[in-house]
Amino acid sequence: MNDARRIVKRIFWALLWIGAGALILLANYGLVPYQFSFHRDWPVALVLVGISKLIDAIG
Repeated sequence: MNDARRIVKRIFWALLWIGAGALILLANYGLVPYQFSFHRDWPVALVLVGISKLIDAIG
């Protein structure tokens, strides 16, 4: 069960990063109305690291 949970967690994070990258890529091409600004959006990285640590602590 522990191995299955680890696999699901890795898949979740992989899909999250892929989705975030796809959103930024589409925004760079002007296909979605979102403009990525590192100065504005950098705290998201801290939130993602914190969530990752929380999931590791719970699991």
